[in-house]
Amino acid sequence: MTRLGALPRPLHAPYAGRHRPFSIAMAPLDPAEWLEVDDRRDADLALKAEVFAADPGAVRTEPGTEGAQEEVERRIAGHLAARGVALPATDSVSAPIQRAALLVQDDLVVMRRGTDGWRLVAAALAFPSSWLLAEKFGRPMDTIHADVPGWAGAMGTRVGRIFDALPDDALVWRLNWSLQFGGGLPMPRSKREPAPAASLDDALVRVERQTLRRLATGDLLFTIKVMLDPVEALARHPDGTRLVAGLVTQLAALDDAQLAYKGLTERRDALLDRLAGLRP
Repeated sequence: MTRLGALPRPLHAPYAGRHRPFSIAMAPLDPAEWLEVDDRRDADLALKAEVFAADPGAVRTEPGTEGAQEEVERRIAGHLAARGVALPATDSVSAPIQRAALLVQDDLVVMRRGTDGWRLVAAALAFPSSWLLAEKFGRPMDTIHADVPGWAGAMGTRVGRIFDALPDDALVWRLNWSLQFGGGLPMPRSKREPAPAASLDDALVRVERQTLRRLATGDLLFTIKVMLDPVEALARHPDGTRLVAGLVTQLAALDDAQLAYKGLTERRDALLDRLAGLRP
C-alpha cells in the first residue's frame, strides 16, 4: 500500500501523461499498492463522517448485497491493518460498506452483473464529482455513463468486457482529472444543473484515483480517491513545467462535447491564459 506523507502536490497528474481524457486507460496494479494513505487522511475521514451524518442518502445498498459489503469491509480493514495503519472505530455504523468507507479516503461502489449489464448495487459516496447517487443507484453502466462523450459504442462495450473478464486475483487502476471552481471534495450536483458561479481565482485541479477488483461474490468493487489542489500547486511542483504544459495540451485538445461535459465551455480560453502565466 502506498503511504504518502508530505510529498509535493499534486500526487498524481494524469493530464501530464500519455493518456488522453475520456479514455479507459486501465493498468494492472500491484495488490500492495491497492490503497493510498496520505497526510490528508485524518481531514478526509473527518469530512466523510460529517457528510454521512448529514446525508443518509450518501449510503445506499440493495437487499442481497450484505455478503459483498462484508467482504469489502474485511478486505479493506485487513489491507490497512497488515501495514500498521490505524483503524478508527466504526462500531456505531450499521452498513458494512459505510464502515469500510470510514477507514479510507476513497469512496466505495459495488457493481453487480445483471441481465441489463453491470448495475450499481451498493455505495458509500461522500465525495461525488458532479453526480448524484440517487440518480445512478440501481442503474446499469450504460445509463450511468449515458452523458459521457464517446461512451455509446466502443467505449461502453470495451468497459463491459473488462468487467466481465477481470480475473479474481487481478487489480486494475486508472486516473481521471477535472477542474472545479471553489468548493471542496463533496460535489453532489446533477449534470443537469448549471455549475455555480465562481471565480477563476478559485480554480482547483480535481484528480480521481480509481481502482477496480473482483470480490469473491463475483461483484466488482470500485474505490475512488479524490484529491484537490489549486492550479498554482502545479507550478510549485518540482516537475511543474511538465505538469502545466500537460494540462494546457489536454485542455486545448478537448472537443465541444468534452468541454461541455467537464463544464469548461465558457472558461477554457481564460483558463489557458491563466495556465500560461503559471509556467515555472
